[in-house]
Formats: sequence, structure tokens, C-alpha cells
Amino acid sequence: MINPYVLDGPLATAWWPPLQALEHALQGGDAAATAAAHAAVARALVEAGHADLAEAAAEAVLFAAGAWATHVGRAVELGRDVLSPPGLARAVTADLRALGALVRRDWQRESEALIGRELPGWQALGIADVRDGAASVAVERLRAAWLEAGVEQALSVLVETTRVAGAGPLARHQSYAWDGARLRGVAVPASARLDDLVGLERQLEPLLANVEAFLAGKPALATLLYGPRGSGKSTTVRGLLERYALRGLRLVELPPAHLASLGEVLEATARLPRPVVLMLDDLALDADDERLRPLKSLLEGSLLTRRERVLVVATSNRRHLVRQRRGDRPDPLDADVHAWDTHHDQLALADRFGLTITFPGADERAFLGIVRALAASVGLPPDGGREQRALRFAAWGNGYSGRTARQFVDRELADLPAADGP
Repeated sequence: MINPYVLDGPLATAWWPPLQALEHALQGGDAAATAAAHAAVARALVEAGHADLAEAAAEAVLFAAGAWATHVGRAVELGRDVLSPPGLARAVTADLRALGALVRRDWQRESEALIGRELPGWQALGIADVRDGAASVAVERLRAAWLEAGVEQALSVLVETTRVAGAGPLARHQSYAWDGARLRGVAVPASARLDDLVGLERQLEPLLANVEAFLAGKPALATLLYGPRGSGKSTTVRGLLERYALRGLRLVELPPAHLASLGEVLEATARLPRPVVLMLDDLALDADDERLRPLKSLLEGSLLTRRERVLVVATSNRRHLVRQRRGDRPDPLDADVHAWDTHHDQLALADRFGLTITFPGADERAFLGIVRALAASVGLPPDGGREQRALRFAAWGNGYSGRTARQFVDRELADLPAADGP
């Protein structure tokens, strides 16, 4: 069995030990052990959702944790080529050649010859877990290179994939969330399309221009989206991924509860090779909140060593982000001449965002316009009573907003009965 130098992802898989056992059984001429190991490999492939051995090996090389993933992350962080230095390139090439020979080996024929009967093959076995579309394409390309084209093409696929997506488990995804301890890939991010945001064209124009500049490597401004709940702020940020993922944009969401981990999040994003929108959703902080300091430092750039690869976009229901109570205001007769300076510094967080976009609340007319547009976009037929139902839905629910309009259209689409009023 091969012993990889660098591409060690397969070593940690469930199918690797039974594959080793199968090789040993074949070498020793043990028919019973061969049959058991051959079946064990099949079970491991099915449990992991792999179609065959070649697909399983490609997935492990590209997206498993290990020496290669660690090296790629370090290379990305330092701005180095992933195949540097030369000795590493030779080791990677040797590993690809050996793994190619491994997946092309006719394990079924050898096992059947020893056992003396037909065995089920390892083809078309498992149903893969949800995997980002680009990741699936990369796996299939590496699999095909091993089976059809050879080591040169396999090396090309490996390098291209790592330069675009990175390596290791995070490279499978385009969207990520911080869970308090580490960055986790989001296999199925919340659906969000900018085209569904009816009536927000004026708000989207400066935001999209800012993101375009960011993707082009030009200076871009940290952005604050401010407005009432349900006005489309969070959907707008998540919709950036649907619009720009094919151009390399990645989305990292940091919940306010974990804002103290900001430095760790930035360290993790530094190992992603693509530009990142760092989403700070629903910010509302107290004036004495310790999380204010790292956030201010981030917006001033002192926490970023590679600022051009991270664009901060925050959403909030509060224009100044910091909760302010009447009792927080300094007494005009206070002898502390610096009291107002301290007060204004606490409220200055929002000023550190170079671009602030206000999202308006919806009135009845705007609400019905959103309902009509969303109903048409999902193919609902015209219905003369729909607008009255929508108004009742808003009155009995969460009022006029884009979110309420979406909820109502979803209910109409599901053909659910109308709720009774109070």
C-alpha cells in the first residue's frame, strides 16, 4: 500500500484501513479475508456517500484535513505559491501518481480470481452529502484525470482547485459561520436573491458598486446597512453570495454573540484564498461592551494585515449601533469636562463605516408592490383577493415589511388556509 508524502487525506478516511486489509489479504492469498475486506471497503464507501473509489480518493485529497491542507493554508496566508518549494512539488506529483495507480487497480478482478466467484463492484454506490457545486466539479475533474488523462492533468486540477478554493474541509464551501470555536462551512446557505428585493434598487446601487470595487482589488468601504427589522438588510448581504460567488466571493458570518472572537475569525479567513465579505448581522451593543474595542480596531484597519481581502458589512436596527439610554447622557452640570468626549466616542462606532445605507420601512403601497412582484416571480396566478389577504396577514402578523411579504407569498405558494384574526 502506498505511503503518501504530502497528500495524506486518504489516510484518515473510513475506507483506507479495509483497503489496506484487502491488499494484505490478496498478497497472502487468504480468500476469506479478501472477501471480508472487499465488502468492508464497499460499506465504507456507501456510508461516506462515495460513488466509487476514485471519487472517494479525489474528495479526500482535495478536501480532507492533513498535511496538504495545512500547507495550502499557510501558503495562502503568506502569499506563496502552493507548489513551492520544489521538493514539495515533486512529493505531490509522486503522491498523485501513486494514488492514480491505486484507483485504477482492478481490485474486483483480483479478488474474484482469488475467491473463485463473482463479487459486487464498487461502482455507483453512494449518494454524496450536499457539496458545493464547484467542489463537486473539482472532485469529478480529479477523478477523471486519474482514470483517463494521467498525472500531469491531475496535478493541474489539484493546483487550480487549491488556488481558487484552498484545501481542507473549508474548501468545500462558499459560505461559512463562526460557531464560537472555529469556522464551519455552510453546506446549504439560506436562500437569498438580490433580484427578489423589490423597491430597494436605490439601496443596492452603492452597495454593489462597493463590492465590485472590492472584487477588482480597489479600495472598498466597510458598510453599514441600517433600517427596521424585515426591511431586507440580511437578505441583501446573503444575496451577494448568489450574485458574486462565481467571481470568487466568499461569505463569513460572525454572530454578535461571538464578536469577541473577531481576531480568531480574521486569522481563519486569512487562510481562504478568495475575497471575503465578513457579515456582522444585527449589531446592537451596549456602550460598555468590551466587544466594541476589537470592532473599532477592525474598522480602522489595525486588526487586518491583508485588508484588501476582507470587506466588513454589518446590519443593524440602530443607526449608531450602540444602545443609548437617557441616563447614559452626561449631566450638563457634571464637573468632568471629558464626559461628553467619552459619550461621543461611544457613539462613534457607526462613523467608522465608510458607507452607510438606509433601508426604509415599507408602507401599505410598498408592501403590496413587493407582494405582487414576489407572487409573479414564483409563478402564482393572478388573484383578485390576494392583496386583501396580504393586508390581513400583515395586520395580524408582523406589519408591513419585505420579510412579511415573503412569508405571505410562501404561504400562498403552499396554498395554506388563511389564519383567523383576533
